This record gives sequence, C-alpha cells and structure tokens, in this order.
Amino acid sequence: MKSKVKLISGLKDWTRDYDKLIPKGTSAAKSMNGVVQKEMGLYIDAKGYYHTSGYVGVGWLKDFQGRTITTSITGEKNALIITPRFPLMNPWEMLIKVMNDPEYELYTSGTNGDFFEIYTDEELIPVSNTESGGELLAAISFVKECEKICKKHLRQEMAFREENFNGKVVGNIQVSKHIKQNIMQAREDRIYCRYPVFTVDTVENRIMKAALIKSKKIFKKNGITVKDIGRIYSYCENSLKAVRTTGISKSDFNRINISGFNSYYKSVMELAKTVLLGSGVNDLYGEETEDIKYVIPYTINMESLFEFYVRATLKEYLRKDKSSKIVLDEYRMPQKNPLLTLKDSDQRAYLMNNYVPDIALIDQEGGEDKYIAVFDVKYQNSTNAVYTETRRHNSHQLLFYTLLLNVTRCGFIFPNPKTEEELGDFEMYELNIQTGDAMDPSAREYTQWSAEFTSKPNEGLAKRIMCYVQGISAMTHGEEKDG
Repeated sequence: MKSKVKLISGLKDWTRDYDKLIPKGTSAAKSMNGVVQKEMGLYIDAKGYYHTSGYVGVGWLKDFQGRTITTSITGEKNALIITPRFPLMNPWEMLIKVMNDPEYELYTSGTNGDFFEIYTDEELIPVSNTESGGELLAAISFVKECEKICKKHLRQEMAFREENFNGKVVGNIQVSKHIKQNIMQAREDRIYCRYPVFTVDTVENRIMKAALIKSKKIFKKNGITVKDIGRIYSYCENSLKAVRTTGISKSDFNRINISGFNSYYKSVMELAKTVLLGSGVNDLYGEETEDIKYVIPYTINMESLFEFYVRATLKEYLRKDKSSKIVLDEYRMPQKNPLLTLKDSDQRAYLMNNYVPDIALIDQEGGEDKYIAVFDVKYQNSTNAVYTETRRHNSHQLLFYTLLLNVTRCGFIFPNPKTEEELGDFEMYELNIQTGDAMDPSAREYTQWSAEFTSKPNEGLAKRIMCYVQGISAMTHGEEKDG
C-alpha cells in the first residue's frame, strides 16, 4: 500500500513562502547563491522564511539527513510543486525548442550543465491529473536519452535463424526439417539449416521502441507536434527500425541486462518505465485514477532555459530571414573562446579572462564581420526586490560586454510579466560612457526588452530586436556611403 502524500502547491519560482507552507526542518541553502537543484532550489532567509529560486518542478521535501519530511499527526509524506511565475511561460515548449537548437550539445557540455534533472531513483509523486509536467518531461528526457543510445551503440545479442538454402550449408543442418520440407518433396537441391546471427532485436531495444511510440502519443496529447522534436525522434525511429514492435509487461523489465558492458542502458530503461506508465505496467508503481497521476520527481532550471530559449528563438528567426546580413555570434565554451580579455593568459591575473555573451549580433555587410549589438538575458523582473543585490553585478557585466565588443547598442532581455496583452515600444536610454573607438563619435544606447509568451507561437521579440538592429546597420552603412 502506498504512503499518503501531502502535496504542497501554490508556490512559484523566486517567491517567499509567506504562509509557511514548507515545514520547518526542510533541507535548504542558507542563501540564494548556494541553492541545490535536488532540494528544489530552496533557501532560507535571516527571518527563517523559505524562498524558492529559479527552479520549477515537483519533488520530495527532505530533512538535512536526506530523509523525506513526514507530517507527525497524519503520517503523510511531504512533496512540493513549484510553477513558473510568468503565467504563459511553457517550460516544455521552451525545452523542445532549445533541444532542437544545433548548438544544444554545446550548451549542455559547457558551464551551464543540463537544463533539467529527473530523479529516477526517487519514488513517484501523486499529482493532479491536469499536471502534465512530469509526464512530458519524462517523454522528452527519454527521447533525448534514446538518441544517445542510438548514436553510441545499440545492444546486440546472438540469436538463431532457420532458412532453406539452395545448394549450400550455413550453420547446422536441421535433419528432421530437411527431410520433411526437402527430401519428401523431392527437393534434394535445397538444405534446411539453422545458423547464428547477431541482432538488435533485444528486449532492451523492444522496450525502447515501445516507449518511443508512447512518447509520440504523449506529445500529441499535450499539443506538442512531433515536428517540434522531429529531428531527434526521427533519428531514434530510424535506428530502431529493425526492432520488433511488441507489447511490454512487467516481466520484460525483469529480463533486461543493465550490468557490466550494458550499464549505459540503465538511464534509458528507468525512463522507459516512467513513459510506459499507464500502458500495461501500472502495477510497477500503483494505480492511477481519474483525479490522480504519478509523475517522476523533476526540476527545471528556468534561468538557463529562458536564456537559451531566447537565443534559439532569435537564431531561428535569423535563419528564415535570407535577406539579412545580421548573424548571431556562435556560442563558445570558455576554454575555446577567442574573445579573451588578456593578451597573455596568466592564472595569477585577477581579471576574468573568459566571457561568453548571451546574445552578440554581427553585421556581415560588405564581407567584414563587425559586432553591432550585445544583449544579456535575465529571467527576472527588472524591478523585482529579490534582484536588487544583483543589479550592480548585472550592470557591470553588460557594460563589460559593450566595451570589449566595442558596440554602440546593448540591453537586457526580460520575460514579460503580463499575460497576452500586446507589448508596446521598448525602453531606450542613452549611455554616459566613452566610446571604445576614438574615431567613432556615435552615442551608446541601453535598451530593455520583454520576451512575450502567448498561447500562439510567435516571433515578436526576435522581429522587434532585428528591426531595431537592422535600422542601426542601415544608418551606419548609409553614412559611410555618403562620406
């Protein structure tokens, strides 16, 4: 019998738990700078209030010894659900767009790490049947993990095949079948044989294929078209085409081999269990009802996800605009970054040498690359009290990018805190700092942008930014031609 669960809801990211819903003794960081993702990004302030940070998701609340918090009177185990504070922000659509970015592998191999974590070693959490997050994230995670397996090496095993050959012997002759099908039929030119072959049609790969098919159904049920994650899905589907499509039961999971050389299948098999929940393997975890479903505990780093979502959106818009000579600077890992502060790298130098701007735009007009604008993406409200202590650091960071890239336009990109209302003009201010190029008398501008999130896909932010930047480009080249 499953334990009773108290699911604490109503909290959004970057908020204080004023109502003290989170029980005392819950493990959390001592400040916002030391939050741990597996602790749902919780931290405690000087007054003893719990705060959420830049993570959303569903997870168990643990004490400082790693034990699940239990309500003493009722015996209920405590779990927490945190949702995005921006009403129309959809983490699943954002995640799929970022995953489809050609630079996705580069993003996750850098200092950012993965945009999300799922905890397959934890007990599933009962949530409202309308909460699709865990199911979707499990499906997305599975497809991505399946791609890794297909690119690395599909497990093979030895099997035996029987065939009636014409005039040759392969493997061992099956005497009884040879007599029945050949000798008695006066076909002595044929020989019935049994021979060994290596095949990818293993139980592990059949489970993967079944979960892949179920993932497609989950995407469609939640309104996410397969084409959005089509590149990854199609690759996996093609890699598993030699694997039979079969029904999966609990006994199939008992037969899998994920030890030794096959240990790299462990993660994908655990994800396949979760994806196939409700498809013949409910007894692995417990029965769902019309009101309750069980989801795998997960956390999503909304700060990193928003940053790279904006980047992917802008990049996608630029790819479609064939007439534009404006391109997005490639994303670089710090150790392979040519945009260095110091001419000679010296570990003793206090000055930071590696920096990677979020959005740096290059004008390629005339065959010469020139940086023209830089933007920093922040998952926050520009006036939110939580961020007052980071305002100084963020300002210095943006101005640092502006001076070193020698651009005249810079700005921050924030999420739009409002709903589907149309955005007005962007905010623009003139900067009172010297130009980086003494021959360039142009004034420098600081701008603030809001990334809108509506119920319909749109490219509003990218279009507005590019109209602004292309206006600068056209004016600059026009002045040069006139001169």
